[in-house]
Amino acid sequence: MIPTTLITTEELESLLDSPNLVVLDCRFYLTDLTKGNLLYQEGHIPNAIFVDVHHQLAGSENEMSGRHPLPSPQSFSEQLQLWGIDKQSDVVVYDDMGGAIAARAWWMMVQQGLKVRVLDGGYPAWLRENKEVSYQQFTGTKSNDVMAVAFPWAIDEQRIVENFETNQFQLVDARAVDRFQGENETMDPVAGHIPGAINRPFMDNLDELGYFKPAEQLHVEWQDWISEEEDPYVYYCGSGVTACHNVLALNYSGIEAKLVYVGSWSQWAKRMLRLAKA
Repeated sequence: MIPTTLITTEELESLLDSPNLVVLDCRFYLTDLTKGNLLYQEGHIPNAIFVDVHHQLAGSENEMSGRHPLPSPQSFSEQLQLWGIDKQSDVVVYDDMGGAIAARAWWMMVQQGLKVRVLDGGYPAWLRENKEVSYQQFTGTKSNDVMAVAFPWAIDEQRIVENFETNQFQLVDARAVDRFQGENETMDPVAGHIPGAINRPFMDNLDELGYFKPAEQLHVEWQDWISEEEDPYVYYCGSGVTACHNVLALNYSGIEAKLVYVGSWSQWAKRMLRLAKA
């Protein structure tokens, strides 16, 4: 079943007074972990809750994990409760990078059966259309409901290793072409890509203003990369964040997609270093 995907600025504006609406500001910068919150304080969509992507949408990195491993189901359940999210919630997530970061929140929540949508065009579109901006910090109202959380769409490192023998799925890398080809690697200690992967940069899902391309266009473009047959695909990137953008774009285009290798290249690069030292 295709989940909910995108919402326009006009649609969100019409919902701002809805009691079930929960808006999450997911602005995040890997090279400056304080920048997102500072920008939130300088202005955000009314009643938006700031999300600390590094800590609230991820667990703690260790020597065996990627940069942004999933939090435990219990901790994410508690986080959803603190944000005031329950099964009746209408969740909207946004960022200022065309959904590159917000898509991670979308992916984590939509597989819990929640109604969650990414704001098309994000905060830049909201500002461009001169819509209301708030400067007051909002933390939400804690929900009384405790949700059972699971991440059935997550693929772990062992499944990737086993796939070299079983060939059960095709890997699709969402990073830019230069990083996929092993050039200009600034984030991870090893450059390159997982053997056998194909490359579809997530930025190719967007137009020049940071809006998603029309669903029909995305559907045609993605057919050049994947088939719509039963053979599954697994999406990855640097740390399991922008891979979710490809999953989002595919579902928006009408092609079902779910699976993300959360450890992604940041975990695989650590594996390569360990094997090199062995």
